[in-house]
Amino acid sequence: MRIPRSLLAAIGLLILAWALPAPAIAKPPDGWLLTFDDEFDGKQLDQAKWGTTMSFIGTQGPRFHNKYYQSYTLDENVVFADGRLKLRVDRRAIEGKEPTGAFDYTQGLISTDGKFSFTYGYIEIRAKYPGGKGLWPCFWLMPQTQQWPPEFDIAEYYAGRQTMHFGLAHGTVQETVWEDAYDTSALLEGDWHIYALKWTPGHAEWFVDGILRKSVDAEYVPASPMFILLSNSVSSRFGPSGVPDEKTVFPSDMEVQYVRVYQEPPPVASIVAPAKSSPKEGAPAALSLKEVTAIVGDLPQASILPAK
Repeated sequence: MRIPRSLLAAIGLLILAWALPAPAIAKPPDGWLLTFDDEFDGKQLDQAKWGTTMSFIGTQGPRFHNKYYQSYTLDENVVFADGRLKLRVDRRAIEGKEPTGAFDYTQGLISTDGKFSFTYGYIEIRAKYPGGKGLWPCFWLMPQTQQWPPEFDIAEYYAGRQTMHFGLAHGTVQETVWEDAYDTSALLEGDWHIYALKWTPGHAEWFVDGILRKSVDAEYVPASPMFILLSNSVSSRFGPSGVPDEKTVFPSDMEVQYVRVYQEPPPVASIVAPAKSSPKEGAPAALSLKEVTAIVGDLPQASILPAK
């Protein structure tokens, strides 16, 4: 019997698929414990877990990041509806007080700063990111010690370029180095996806929907407590998403169904208060927040723009 070429081709592709190694699938390692979670199924933000302002270096105030952004943070932009969290950006003129000034956009942001931080673990969210020029939603980790870098950008979306950024900042304030990867192969906006980071000593892996997108094996992988941030912002002309145009939809939400953190038992350095670091003998003294801010100026900390 003569086998059609189309059938032979299909069989060949199937054999090839069997021969290829299976993709790395993300999931909490067996035996690891759930040490932090929020399913966002209530009616308001759990203030024992989250705050709504920023207090790290590079910000111009607790409710405004810096010149790479146009949006001012408002508590009312943290919305609960349909059994999920919605971090909202909106085109709205407002007079800010922290810092003072006029702003044309508002944003939603939540942070576990001072409430929960962890060293090593597997963290994931299920979220739906918005699209549109100027929008800049992000899932990231910052150091509880306030000594930047490091910084993990687990899933930072430049909606104006339809590009997902996965990044790790390391080095010093004066000489910051970024480990970056970008995903432009799939349009991730507008649909639900699971974004995850597996962080172990000297190793980090970034996943989208269980598929490995980036990995780092290096001694500079962070080894100190990090806290969680979720934000939905509006980029300025200096930022990576460009400025909104007439097609950008407002209000626009970054929707999050849950955040979960798993750690190997016993959990390593899970804390519910800011940590203080002790410099090693002979090591240079850590810069103060004021000194670091003077050096950094108004560079963005949600994503200091990676070198291209």
